[in-house]
Amino acid sequence: MIAIIGGGPAGIALACALDSAGIDYQLFESRALGATWRSVPSDLRVLSPWWTDVLRTKDIFRANPLSKPNASQYLEHLHQIAEELRGEVLENHEILALLIENKNRFFLKSNQDIHGPYSHVCIATGYYFFPREFTPAGGNDGSVPLIHAGKLKDYDQLNALEVRNQPFIVVGGRVTAGQLLTEMYQRGLTCEISIRSPLEFRREGLIASVRENLYFIWEQMQIRFHPDTKRESFPVMDGGEPRFLISSGVVRTRPVIERIRYGEVEFSDGQATRASAIILATGYQPTFDFLPSALDKNEYSLPTTANFELTNVPGVYLLGFDNLRNHRSRYLRGIRSDAKELAGILSRSYSKLSVPDKRVL
Repeated sequence: MIAIIGGGPAGIALACALDSAGIDYQLFESRALGATWRSVPSDLRVLSPWWTDVLRTKDIFRANPLSKPNASQYLEHLHQIAEELRGEVLENHEILALLIENKNRFFLKSNQDIHGPYSHVCIATGYYFFPREFTPAGGNDGSVPLIHAGKLKDYDQLNALEVRNQPFIVVGGRVTAGQLLTEMYQRGLTCEISIRSPLEFRREGLIASVRENLYFIWEQMQIRFHPDTKRESFPVMDGGEPRFLISSGVVRTRPVIERIRYGEVEFSDGQATRASAIILATGYQPTFDFLPSALDKNEYSLPTTANFELTNVPGVYLLGFDNLRNHRSRYLRGIRSDAKELAGILSRSYSKLSVPDKRVL
Protein backbone atom coordinates (compact mmCIF):
# COMPACT_ATOMS: atom_id res chain seq x y z
CA MET A 1 0.00 0.00 0.00
CA ILE A 2 1.07 3.59 -0.69
CA ALA A 3 0.55 6.56 1.63
CA ILE A 4 -0.24 10.03 0.28
CA ILE A 5 0.24 12.95 2.67
CA GLY A 6 -1.84 15.93 1.59
CA GLY A 7 -5.39 16.24 0.33
CA GLY A 8 -5.06 19.17 -2.04
CA PRO A 9 -4.75 19.08 -5.84
CA ALA A 10 -1.46 17.15 -5.78
CA GLY A 11 -2.65 14.45 -3.39
CA ILE A 12 -6.00 14.07 -5.14
CA ALA A 13 -4.38 13.97 -8.60
CA LEU A 14 -1.96 11.25 -7.51
CA ALA A 15 -4.76 9.24 -5.89
CA CYS A 16 -6.75 9.45 -9.11
CA ALA A 17 -3.72 8.25 -11.11
CA LEU A 18 -3.11 5.37 -8.68
CA ASP A 19 -6.76 4.36 -9.07
CA SER A 20 -6.14 4.05 -12.81
CA ALA A 21 -3.09 1.89 -12.09
CA GLY A 22 -5.03 -0.31 -9.66
CA ILE A 23 -2.78 0.46 -6.68
CA ASP A 24 -4.08 0.64 -3.10
CA TYR A 25 -3.39 3.78 -1.09
CA GLN A 26 -4.42 5.79 1.93
CA LEU A 27 -4.64 9.57 1.62
CA PHE A 28 -4.09 11.70 4.74
CA GLU A 29 -5.25 15.31 5.07
CA SER A 30 -4.64 17.31 8.25
CA ARG A 31 -7.82 19.35 7.77
CA ALA A 32 -10.54 18.76 5.16
CA LEU A 33 -9.90 17.89 1.51
CA GLY A 34 -9.06 20.99 -0.51
CA ALA A 35 -8.23 22.94 2.65
CA THR A 36 -6.21 25.55 0.76
CA TRP A 37 -9.15 26.35 -1.48
CA ARG A 38 -11.45 26.59 1.53
CA SER A 39 -9.11 29.03 3.25
CA VAL A 40 -8.70 31.67 0.56
CA PRO A 41 -11.39 34.24 -0.35
CA SER A 42 -13.95 32.39 -2.46
CA ASP A 43 -13.76 34.91 -5.32
CA LEU A 44 -9.96 34.69 -5.63
CA ARG A 45 -9.11 33.51 -9.15
CA VAL A 46 -6.29 31.27 -10.32
CA LEU A 47 -3.72 32.64 -12.73
CA SER A 48 -4.29 30.39 -15.73
CA PRO A 49 -7.28 29.21 -17.80
CA TRP A 50 -9.56 26.37 -16.76
CA TRP A 51 -8.30 24.03 -19.48
CA THR A 52 -4.79 24.15 -17.98
CA ASP A 53 -5.98 23.74 -14.37
CA VAL A 54 -8.33 20.74 -14.41
CA LEU A 55 -6.83 17.56 -12.99
CA ARG A 56 -8.67 15.31 -15.43
CA THR A 57 -8.82 15.90 -19.17
CA LYS A 58 -12.48 14.87 -19.29
CA ASP A 59 -13.38 17.88 -17.11
CA ILE A 60 -12.09 20.53 -19.53
CA PHE A 61 -15.55 21.37 -20.87
CA ARG A 62 -17.35 21.40 -17.52
CA ALA A 63 -16.69 25.16 -17.55
CA ASN A 64 -15.55 27.74 -20.09
CA PRO A 65 -12.08 26.38 -20.98
CA LEU A 66 -10.68 29.92 -21.35
CA SER A 67 -12.09 31.26 -18.08
CA LYS A 68 -10.06 31.54 -14.89
CA PRO A 69 -11.92 29.71 -12.11
CA ASN A 70 -12.33 31.19 -8.67
CA ALA A 71 -11.53 29.30 -5.49
CA SER A 72 -15.06 28.03 -4.89
CA GLN A 73 -15.32 26.68 -8.45
CA TYR A 74 -12.01 24.90 -8.16
CA LEU A 75 -12.91 23.47 -4.77
CA GLU A 76 -16.03 21.97 -6.35
CA HIS A 77 -13.83 20.42 -9.05
CA LEU A 78 -11.64 18.80 -6.38
CA HIS A 79 -14.67 17.45 -4.53
CA GLN A 80 -16.09 15.90 -7.69
CA ILE A 81 -12.87 13.97 -8.19
CA ALA A 82 -12.50 13.07 -4.52
CA GLU A 83 -15.98 11.54 -4.42
CA GLU A 84 -14.88 9.02 -7.06
CA LEU A 85 -11.61 7.97 -5.41
CA ARG A 86 -11.40 4.28 -4.53
CA GLY A 87 -8.68 4.52 -1.89
CA GLU A 88 -9.20 5.35 1.78
CA VAL A 89 -9.31 9.07 2.51
CA LEU A 90 -8.56 10.11 6.10
CA GLU A 91 -9.39 13.74 6.88
CA ASN A 92 -8.35 15.51 10.09
CA HIS A 93 -5.28 13.28 10.29
CA GLU A 94 -2.20 15.44 10.79
CA ILE A 95 0.99 13.50 10.14
CA LEU A 96 3.46 14.01 12.99
CA ALA A 97 6.23 11.60 12.04
CA LEU A 98 7.39 9.24 9.33
CA LEU A 99 8.71 6.02 10.85
CA ILE A 100 11.05 3.77 8.91
CA GLU A 101 11.27 0.16 10.04
CA ASN A 102 13.49 -0.93 7.19
CA LYS A 103 13.77 -0.42 3.46
CA ASN A 104 10.34 -0.20 1.81
CA ARG A 105 8.50 -0.48 5.12
CA PHE A 106 7.16 2.82 6.39
CA PHE A 107 4.68 3.81 9.09
CA LEU A 108 3.00 7.16 9.69
CA LYS A 109 2.26 8.57 13.11
CA SER A 110 -0.72 10.92 13.00
CA ASN A 111 -2.61 12.84 15.67
CA GLN A 112 -5.06 9.91 15.66
CA ASP A 113 -3.04 6.68 15.40
CA ILE A 114 -0.10 4.88 13.82
CA HIS A 115 -0.78 3.76 10.25
CA GLY A 116 0.94 1.32 7.93
CA PRO A 117 2.98 -0.40 6.80
CA TYR A 118 3.50 1.27 3.42
CA SER A 119 5.90 0.38 0.65
CA HIS A 120 6.07 4.01 -0.56
CA VAL A 121 5.12 7.42 0.82
CA CYS A 122 4.34 10.52 -1.24
CA ILE A 123 4.48 13.98 0.33
CA ALA A 124 2.02 16.33 -1.39
CA THR A 125 1.58 18.91 1.37
CA GLY A 126 2.34 21.96 -0.75
CA TYR A 127 3.13 25.41 0.56
CA TYR A 128 -0.01 27.27 1.50
CA PHE A 129 -0.27 26.52 5.21
CA PHE A 130 3.35 27.47 5.88
CA PRO A 131 3.57 31.26 5.31
CA ARG A 132 6.95 32.88 4.87
CA GLU A 133 7.06 35.32 7.75
CA PHE A 134 8.82 38.67 7.83
CA THR A 135 10.84 40.31 10.58
CA PRO A 136 12.36 43.76 9.95
CA ALA A 137 16.12 43.91 10.39
CA GLY A 138 15.72 46.60 13.04
CA GLY A 139 13.09 44.72 14.99
CA ASN A 140 9.35 44.77 15.58
CA ASP A 141 7.79 45.79 18.89
CA GLY A 142 4.34 44.53 17.87
CA SER A 143 2.73 47.97 17.92
CA VAL A 144 1.37 47.65 14.36
CA PRO A 145 -0.84 44.65 13.44
CA LEU A 146 0.92 42.30 11.05
CA ILE A 147 -0.93 39.56 9.15
CA HIS A 148 0.06 37.24 6.33
CA ALA A 149 -2.14 37.25 3.21
CA GLY A 150 -2.62 33.52 3.68
CA LYS A 151 -4.58 34.22 6.86
CA LEU A 152 -7.18 36.33 5.03
CA LYS A 153 -10.16 34.08 4.43
CA ASP A 154 -12.28 37.09 3.53
CA TYR A 155 -11.00 40.50 2.45
CA ASP A 156 -13.64 42.10 4.66
CA GLN A 157 -11.37 41.17 7.59
CA LEU A 158 -9.35 44.23 6.62
CA ASN A 159 -12.21 46.58 7.50
CA ALA A 160 -11.85 45.66 11.17
CA LEU A 161 -8.17 46.62 11.09
CA GLU A 162 -8.59 50.03 9.44
CA VAL A 163 -7.54 53.08 11.44
CA ARG A 164 -8.71 56.42 10.05
CA ASN A 165 -6.09 58.23 7.94
CA GLN A 166 -3.59 55.40 8.36
CA PRO A 167 -2.75 53.28 5.30
CA PHE A 168 -2.35 49.55 5.03
CA ILE A 169 1.16 48.56 3.93
CA VAL A 170 1.49 45.54 1.65
CA VAL A 171 4.90 43.84 1.72
CA GLY A 172 5.76 42.01 -1.50
CA GLY A 173 5.99 42.59 -5.21
CA ARG A 174 4.37 39.67 -6.98
CA VAL A 175 0.90 38.50 -7.92
CA THR A 176 -0.56 38.25 -4.40
CA ALA A 177 0.54 41.78 -3.58
CA GLY A 178 -1.19 43.06 -6.71
CA GLN A 179 -4.40 41.23 -5.85
CA LEU A 180 -4.34 42.76 -2.36
CA LEU A 181 -3.90 46.28 -3.73
CA THR A 182 -6.84 45.82 -6.07
CA GLU A 183 -9.13 44.43 -3.38
CA MET A 184 -8.22 47.21 -0.95
CA TYR A 185 -8.78 49.93 -3.54
CA GLN A 186 -12.19 48.51 -4.45
CA ARG A 187 -13.12 48.62 -0.75
CA GLY A 188 -11.99 52.22 -0.35
CA LEU A 189 -8.98 51.33 1.81
CA THR A 190 -5.81 53.40 1.50
CA CYS A 191 -2.69 51.32 0.96
CA GLU A 192 1.00 51.51 0.18
CA ILE A 193 3.41 48.85 -1.02
CA SER A 194 6.87 48.04 0.35
CA ILE A 195 9.20 46.40 -2.17
CA ARG A 196 12.84 45.30 -2.22
CA SER A 197 13.33 45.17 -6.01
CA PRO A 198 11.79 46.82 -9.11
CA LEU A 199 8.27 45.66 -9.94
CA GLU A 200 7.43 43.63 -13.04
CA PHE A 201 3.93 43.33 -14.50
CA ARG A 202 2.14 40.85 -16.71
CA ARG A 203 0.70 42.14 -19.97
CA GLU A 204 -3.02 42.92 -19.99
CA GLY A 205 -5.78 43.31 -22.58
CA LEU A 206 -7.25 41.20 -25.37
CA ILE A 207 -3.97 40.65 -27.19
CA ALA A 208 -2.28 39.66 -23.95
CA SER A 209 -5.12 37.20 -23.23
CA VAL A 210 -4.69 35.56 -26.63
CA ARG A 211 -0.93 35.43 -26.17
CA GLU A 212 -1.37 33.90 -22.73
CA ASN A 213 -3.48 31.02 -24.07
CA LEU A 214 -1.03 30.49 -26.92
CA TYR A 215 1.78 30.43 -24.37
CA PHE A 216 0.22 27.52 -22.51
CA ILE A 217 -0.10 25.60 -25.78
CA TRP A 218 3.54 26.37 -26.61
CA GLU A 219 4.59 25.42 -23.07
CA GLN A 220 2.86 22.07 -23.40
CA MET A 221 4.80 21.36 -26.60
CA GLN A 222 8.05 22.50 -25.00
CA ILE A 223 7.58 20.20 -22.02
CA ARG A 224 6.80 17.29 -24.31
CA PHE A 225 10.24 17.57 -25.93
CA HIS A 226 12.14 18.97 -22.92
CA PRO A 227 10.35 17.57 -19.84
CA ASP A 228 13.08 18.62 -17.40
CA THR A 229 13.11 22.35 -18.23
CA LYS A 230 13.63 24.34 -15.01
CA ARG A 231 13.55 28.10 -14.51
CA GLU A 232 12.11 30.89 -12.35
CA SER A 233 8.51 29.90 -11.71
CA PHE A 234 7.07 32.64 -9.52
CA PRO A 235 4.53 34.85 -11.34
CA VAL A 236 5.00 38.61 -11.53
CA MET A 237 2.28 41.08 -10.59
CA ASP A 238 -0.80 41.30 -12.78
CA GLY A 239 -0.99 44.27 -15.12
CA GLY A 240 -4.21 46.24 -15.45
CA GLU A 241 -5.46 47.74 -12.21
CA PRO A 242 -2.40 46.98 -10.01
CA ARG A 243 -0.15 48.64 -12.60
CA PHE A 244 -2.46 51.67 -12.82
CA LEU A 245 -2.71 52.05 -9.05
CA ILE A 246 1.05 52.06 -8.63
CA SER A 247 2.07 54.06 -11.72
CA SER A 248 -0.58 56.74 -11.03
CA GLY A 249 0.56 57.16 -7.43
CA VAL A 250 -2.78 56.09 -5.94
CA VAL A 251 -0.70 53.45 -4.18
CA ARG A 252 2.54 54.87 -2.86
CA THR A 253 5.68 52.78 -3.32
CA ARG A 254 7.94 52.42 -0.31
CA PRO A 255 11.34 50.74 0.16
CA VAL A 256 12.07 47.91 2.58
CA ILE A 257 10.67 48.20 6.11
CA GLU A 258 13.56 48.73 8.49
CA ARG A 259 11.72 48.49 11.83
CA ILE A 260 8.34 48.76 13.53
CA ARG A 261 8.18 50.62 16.82
CA TYR A 262 5.88 52.93 18.80
CA GLY A 263 3.08 52.45 16.27
CA GLU A 264 5.21 53.61 13.34
CA VAL A 265 6.64 51.77 10.35
CA GLU A 266 10.16 52.96 9.53
CA PHE A 267 11.63 52.44 6.05
CA SER A 268 15.19 52.04 4.83
CA ASP A 269 15.14 55.57 3.31
CA GLY A 270 14.64 57.10 6.78
CA GLN A 271 10.97 57.93 6.32
CA ALA A 272 8.23 56.64 8.61
CA THR A 273 4.45 56.44 8.78
CA ARG A 274 1.76 55.22 11.09
CA ALA A 275 -0.19 52.31 9.57
CA SER A 276 -3.47 50.48 10.08
CA ALA A 277 -1.72 47.16 9.54
CA ILE A 278 1.01 45.44 7.55
CA ILE A 279 -0.20 42.73 5.15
CA LEU A 280 2.48 40.24 4.13
CA ALA A 281 2.47 38.97 0.55
CA THR A 282 5.82 37.29 1.19
CA GLY A 283 4.93 33.85 -0.11
CA TYR A 284 5.12 30.43 1.46
CA GLN A 285 7.65 27.74 2.26
CA PRO A 286 7.43 23.96 2.45
CA THR A 287 7.92 22.08 5.69
CA PHE A 288 9.14 18.54 6.17
CA ASP A 289 9.27 18.47 9.96
CA PHE A 290 7.79 14.98 10.11
CA LEU A 291 10.71 13.45 8.22
CA PRO A 292 13.19 11.54 10.38
CA SER A 293 16.49 13.26 9.60
CA ALA A 294 18.22 16.33 8.20
CA LEU A 295 17.98 16.44 4.42
CA ASP A 296 20.23 17.76 1.69
CA LYS A 297 18.61 20.79 0.00
CA ASN A 298 18.69 21.99 -3.59
CA GLU A 299 18.64 25.54 -4.98
CA TYR A 300 14.85 25.70 -4.49
CA SER A 301 15.16 24.99 -0.73
CA LEU A 302 13.69 21.52 -1.24
CA PRO A 303 15.13 18.13 -0.32
CA THR A 304 17.17 16.79 -3.22
CA THR A 305 15.31 14.32 -5.39
CA ALA A 306 15.75 12.06 -8.41
CA ASN A 307 12.59 11.18 -10.32
CA PHE A 308 10.52 12.65 -7.45
CA GLU A 309 12.26 10.36 -4.89
CA LEU A 310 14.18 11.79 -1.94
CA THR A 311 17.87 10.97 -2.28
CA ASN A 312 18.23 10.82 1.53
CA VAL A 313 15.11 8.71 2.12
CA PRO A 314 14.53 6.18 -0.69
CA GLY A 315 10.90 5.18 -1.05
CA VAL A 316 9.64 8.66 -0.13
CA TYR A 317 8.54 10.96 -2.97
CA LEU A 318 7.54 14.61 -3.43
CA LEU A 319 4.76 16.00 -5.61
CA GLY A 320 3.57 19.56 -6.24
CA PHE A 321 6.73 21.45 -5.28
CA ASP A 322 8.74 24.10 -7.12
CA ASN A 323 10.80 22.89 -10.09
CA LEU A 324 10.51 19.31 -8.89
CA ARG A 325 10.41 17.95 -12.41
CA ASN A 326 10.24 21.22 -14.37
CA HIS A 327 9.16 24.85 -13.94
CA ARG A 328 5.45 23.86 -13.93
CA SER A 329 5.66 21.40 -11.04
CA ARG A 330 4.23 23.74 -8.40
CA TYR A 331 1.28 24.76 -10.59
CA LEU A 332 -1.96 22.93 -11.27
CA ARG A 333 -1.05 22.19 -14.88
CA GLY A 334 2.27 20.73 -13.76
CA ILE A 335 0.69 18.73 -10.95
CA ARG A 336 -1.66 17.11 -13.44
CA SER A 337 1.16 15.74 -15.60
CA ASP A 338 3.59 15.08 -12.74
CA ALA A 339 0.99 12.99 -10.89
CA LYS A 340 0.64 10.69 -13.89
CA GLU A 341 4.41 10.42 -14.23
CA LEU A 342 4.87 9.66 -10.54
CA ALA A 343 2.05 7.10 -10.60
CA GLY A 344 3.89 5.30 -13.40
CA ILE A 345 7.11 5.27 -11.37
CA LEU A 346 5.29 4.00 -8.29
CA SER A 347 3.47 1.35 -10.30
CA ARG A 348 6.71 -0.04 -11.70
CA SER A 349 8.40 0.00 -8.29
CA TYR A 350 5.34 -1.37 -6.54
CA SER A 351 5.11 -4.34 -8.87
CA LYS A 352 8.68 -5.37 -7.96
CA LEU A 353 8.00 -5.46 -4.25
CA SER A 354 6.46 -8.11 -2.09
CA VAL A 355 4.20 -5.84 -0.06
CA PRO A 356 3.88 -7.02 3.58
CA ASP A 357 0.48 -7.64 5.06
CA LYS A 358 -0.91 -4.80 7.11
CA ARG A 359 -0.54 -5.26 10.85
CA VAL A 360 -1.95 -3.39 13.79
CA LEU A 361 0.56 -1.70 16.03
